[in-house]
Amino acid sequence: MRIFQSLLHVQKPVIFITMAKYTFKTLTILATGLLFAGISCTSNSDKSDKGKSFEVLIKDKPTTFCNPVNLSVGSERQRRAGEPVVVVYKDDYYLFITGGRGYWYSPNFRDWTYVSAPSFPGGCPAVATDGETMYASGDKGQHDVFSSTDPKSGVWTKAGEYQRDYGDADLFIDDDGRFYMYWGWSQVLPFQVVELDPKNGFKEKGNSVVCFFGDYENHGFERRRKEDVIFPYFNHRPYFPEESPWIEGPWMIKHNGKYYLQYAAIGLEFATYSHGVYVADNPMGPFKYSQHNPLTFKTTGFMLGAGHGSTFHDKNGDLWTIAMVPSFIGGGRGGSSLAVFPTAVDKDGVMHSNTAFSDYPQYFPGIKKNAVENNFTGWMLLSHKKYVEVSSSLEGFDPSNAVDENMMTHWSAATGNAGEYMIVDFGTECDVRAVQVNFDQQDARMQFGRGFGMGPGMRPGTAPATGPVRYQSYTLEFSPDKVNWSMIIDKSNNTVDNKNDYTELAEPVKARYVKLTNVFTPDSGKFAVKDLRVFGNPDKAKFTKVQKVFVARDPEDRRNATITWEAVKGADGYVVRYGIEPGKLYNNYMVYDANTITIYSLNRDPDYYFEVEAFDSGTDYYRERTEQTMGRGAEIELAMGPKMIERKMIKEGVNEYVFENIVPGQYIFRHTFGPVLWRGELTKAELTGSEEKPTVTAVLSDLGVGTKVTGQMELKVIPGKENGKIVVTLNYRK
Repeated sequence: MRIFQSLLHVQKPVIFITMAKYTFKTLTILATGLLFAGISCTSNSDKSDKGKSFEVLIKDKPTTFCNPVNLSVGSERQRRAGEPVVVVYKDDYYLFITGGRGYWYSPNFRDWTYVSAPSFPGGCPAVATDGETMYASGDKGQHDVFSSTDPKSGVWTKAGEYQRDYGDADLFIDDDGRFYMYWGWSQVLPFQVVELDPKNGFKEKGNSVVCFFGDYENHGFERRRKEDVIFPYFNHRPYFPEESPWIEGPWMIKHNGKYYLQYAAIGLEFATYSHGVYVADNPMGPFKYSQHNPLTFKTTGFMLGAGHGSTFHDKNGDLWTIAMVPSFIGGGRGGSSLAVFPTAVDKDGVMHSNTAFSDYPQYFPGIKKNAVENNFTGWMLLSHKKYVEVSSSLEGFDPSNAVDENMMTHWSAATGNAGEYMIVDFGTECDVRAVQVNFDQQDARMQFGRGFGMGPGMRPGTAPATGPVRYQSYTLEFSPDKVNWSMIIDKSNNTVDNKNDYTELAEPVKARYVKLTNVFTPDSGKFAVKDLRVFGNPDKAKFTKVQKVFVARDPEDRRNATITWEAVKGADGYVVRYGIEPGKLYNNYMVYDANTITIYSLNRDPDYYFEVEAFDSGTDYYRERTEQTMGRGAEIELAMGPKMIERKMIKEGVNEYVFENIVPGQYIFRHTFGPVLWRGELTKAELTGSEEKPTVTAVLSDLGVGTKVTGQMELKVIPGKENGKIVVTLNYRK
């Protein structure tokens, strides 16, 4: 992306600035195995081992994933992936989510094994480890604490009982072995912390301490604005113009001796669902707000939101943040998927994540050193706003919906029959590296579990029902010319419920066209695609710093600012980065196909610096010319005496119009509602014959534009075996 760069101070509420280019290589990482994808976690102890050498943990393909990711077990339906927690225990990652009696483990954050654990507490999990034992508890009225020294076995035993209902909580074990409980889930109540005594049944030691409250009047990203609602979750009243934030999902992570208390704001149904952090020198505070907040924030693109998760150290000691993100499949009240973002703490102790390009392909943890700057593959989105051809369309669900980067829309074929298809034309030959097919459901008899359309009788947090043995099945082909096709992905008998189905190609493919064909749609639904996202062109991609950027900060509400920049010709979009210090532009917005944006997420007090960078995939957007797709609005018509035979709309680029099955009689050809251009009687001798040589020809009119004559409209009669045809040609000069 190019950036308007200028050094310009306009009064305090307005800042116009030029910044040095901030490396925007993006983030987001999430484990996707054949059975599931997604992780969140944190090890409770400080694993920021600066002296440790970096170890590449994955050396074979696939090396990448793409947010959002799937989460399912066997042939059950895709799960609602909420409130994720990951703990590193004895050299394996463990992933826990809300609901169900089980979890996953992996040696590399890519290949996962599911563990059924009937004695594991349900609800929103609080999980921690001291290195020898893993501890876990649930929420919402569950007071029991469980432990396991062999979590791969699925066996857990009761270790104690809390004195109170902590609700949405995080259990933290410090390096010195002391246990702390953080909790909070409210629009008006604070986050709190208390020390626990595991030797005394996890009873509280001393008094609890207030950590902080929500503060949306000073922290712009905490605002609940009705304009940011993706799907209404509460339906008993309308959303107000501005409301107090829900703060939820406490998570403590220790790094380089500092304690970072993470919190989610403001609710899953908002595009602005996000994370912030407070920092302290002691696990019980006092805590100081980070003016560099938000930690994770993503309001534009295919994937929106980034809240209620956790930050964890990977096996190299590097930081990652996982979040639950909104999903909307099959209507209903919406649900959640998972996403992961690279995170780091700078030399001044500022924790930050990189969410730019976070719904493009990223590398798994343990592949790129300094992932917060280097985790983006450079594979650009090739399918966005391209021309789409389909086999059929259900009214109201247009083909363009499948390439619009909008998670709330989808294209639906008229049926769920095998053979329904969509073809995307990139407009030029591309170097394709990966594909993410995001399916929706349309008119399906069976609704999915919570998170993917709440089905009748399902309660929040309940495990999805066991599904069919076959899910959305399809093939994907590529072609250089729309004639010769090569099968690249064949999932004709797919047994896994992957709504966001990402595939990294074994080898790059050169192609201009991609064809997605339905083989089987489950639940008697119609073939529906939310977005077909194709990635590649790393060598053709361009990133251009914009030299002129203007920022107008609202003098009456400093949480707001409008950023405008000089458009870069051919750019697909822009990344607008901002922060409170030069060189620390830790937050961003992605803007497609526009050169301005108004943001509402600033902290009220500090001044901000801005930078814009244009990005270009090496392809051009398809811009519909209605003169080509719908016609020029000029019609021609053929009549036989007083009887109208046929009208044809003249379209740009179409120079021949044929009227078939012409029988002997008196004909009139004219511009509809305009002048007669030709009339005459056609005989049987002129309309039948063995040679397709014109029997009648006529020049009807000159063609042109303005004062220039550029061609002629001509008519000819072509005989046929039984009947003839009239061909009208627009002959333009070369």
